[in-house]
Amino acid sequence: MLSKTIILNLFLGFLIALSIELFSGMTTFAQNIETIKISGTAAGVSTRYIGAVEGNINFDLKDLQDLGINTYRIYGGMSRWEPEDDDGKYGWPEISQIKANPNIINWVHWDRIMTDPPNGSDYWWSGEPGTVWQGNARTIFNTLKQAKIRPVVSIRNVDNGWSPAWALQLNPPRTKEDWNEWWEHVFATVYWLNVRNDYRVDDWEIHNEPDNREQGWGGNRADYFELVKVAKDAIDFAYKTYLPARTYHIHGPKTVGGSNWPAFALQEIPNYFDTVNVHNYDRDISNYTRKVRGWMKGSALANSQLWVGEWGSYEISYNDFSLALSLIKNLIRGSQPGDNYIDGSHIFCLYDWGKPGLAEGLLGSGGKRRAGYYALRMGIRALQGGKATFFPISNSPNLMAVATKDASNNVYLLAVNSQRKSYTLNVDISALIEFGSGTVREFSYRAMDEVIGKLTLNGGNATFTMAGNSAILVKFDRPN
Repeated sequence: MLSKTIILNLFLGFLIALSIELFSGMTTFAQNIETIKISGTAAGVSTRYIGAVEGNINFDLKDLQDLGINTYRIYGGMSRWEPEDDDGKYGWPEISQIKANPNIINWVHWDRIMTDPPNGSDYWWSGEPGTVWQGNARTIFNTLKQAKIRPVVSIRNVDNGWSPAWALQLNPPRTKEDWNEWWEHVFATVYWLNVRNDYRVDDWEIHNEPDNREQGWGGNRADYFELVKVAKDAIDFAYKTYLPARTYHIHGPKTVGGSNWPAFALQEIPNYFDTVNVHNYDRDISNYTRKVRGWMKGSALANSQLWVGEWGSYEISYNDFSLALSLIKNLIRGSQPGDNYIDGSHIFCLYDWGKPGLAEGLLGSGGKRRAGYYALRMGIRALQGGKATFFPISNSPNLMAVATKDASNNVYLLAVNSQRKSYTLNVDISALIEFGSGTVREFSYRAMDEVIGKLTLNGGNATFTMAGNSAILVKFDRPN
């Protein structure tokens, strides 16, 4: 019979092991077995463009390249680049005058604010001096161009702080003078970035969440549709007159998650935008994605691209591990074929935005990388760029998985386990690759998108353990 001391020590040992288990988030008890057999028939292609919304505390190409994003969303508009009427005469020049001679615009103002912004920062209009990134718009756009990262620019008359004050009189535009100012600003933005300079900015959003009054739009839905029409005229004139060989895209209606405005936009102004773009902060973005795809069917934009201009979280820390895993799962959902498919997306936001605690990004001050950063990076490694996608023949209720093949025939296997249980995973990927070894990366409490070893295939099969609350990515290099 065991002594009381031995029993007590065994009990304490069990409690210590249990506390370690609870802290680590992984189960180390009896393994559960799951089998994933990957189909050899391509379902489609993965999301082509995965990027982020900017943040005002930093802009560093090394971060963008390390994360692997290939698109970057920027808030433009009057508060940022025309905080005062650029010529000091409201309603002048008229649209016809600008069309006849673009040099009637005060380009001295535009050159100055894009090159030498107030307080030395292109983010001077949002955030506390001394906390925002020091640099100008020229640097941002030239850097993106050189890195071949696709910029998407939002153009607003008034921002979420209801600034600038002078533009409130055209929020919404009513008079001829109001429309002159709006048309001029849109045209000047496009012309400065692409004609006076060659920054290759060809994606334009008209306002930001116009169905959410907190974001600054002062009109109703019909007013917004008129704003889009006039903006389209200004953008179209700039391209047809000065950039006839270039293709541009107008994204709309840029609405909040769950909004029915996209349905009305597709019915009422389908000829004034060509890319459907919505926001969606759901933990599972697929429900609203399917709804929007349903609205697109039968419309003039049935075959157009669908982008999610904001997703992720602006309320929960990106250090929340459950949220981080959900990012990978949503990237997989967005690469599923049919009504789930997303052509491009921007997570909100890359860097912290505004005052401390106002909006937390994937990256904090001093370049601090949060868990969500590493989760997104792992998903991007496997999915970005329109890779051929292959899904399990039968879906597991516990794991989400996808395989992709890039243009060089490298094969990637991405799987997510959002359960606390660990699993012994039997993988059959023989339809894509039979022999060779793959580099295994893990995203978990213990490893943040880090290489943890190699996986050797035997006839396209392999068995390994997958920790609870984790994701794995295996890259199989092209066979010689």
